[in-house]
Amino acid sequence: MIKKLTLALSLALMSTFVSAEVTLTNSMFEVVTITAADGSTTDQWQKPDKLVPGERVGYQVEVNNQGTEPAADIVIVNPIPEHTEYVQDSAKGLGTQIEFSVDNGKTFALPAQLFVEQNGERVQAQAADYTQVRWKLNQPLAAGDSLTVQYIVKIK
Repeated sequence: MIKKLTLALSLALMSTFVSAEVTLTNSMFEVVTITAADGSTTDQWQKPDKLVPGERVGYQVEVNNQGTEPAADIVIVNPIPEHTEYVQDSAKGLGTQIEFSVDNGKTFALPAQLFVEQNGERVQAQAADYTQVRWKLNQPLAAGDSLTVQYIVKIK
């Protein structure tokens, strides 16, 4: 049983404006699938209690520009925590380019451009091969604005 998954988070901010003050708030949730009476399903992000293998954990990062000028060139990088694997297509972030790494952050690319070595052959990387997620904002974050990015992992 896993009681707590920790997560390192990094932010690269190369703003040319000294009055841009960007803060990050990282939150962790248990992702539970709820089935309605009609058989439809939806995912709910709930406060985690005790997490066990097979369960899904969602991470949300809120990015806030508390400064008086736009913040440009924001890049957010989160690792896929140890003993988990990334859930395919779960990374979200409006106004961002989402890329992944399979080599612990040395290089990042879109999924179709990621490859790993398997049995001596170069093969297309799968979601389980991802080691990091990176969001690059497509435009500066205006003063006073915020945005949220997220992704889900499954506990091994």
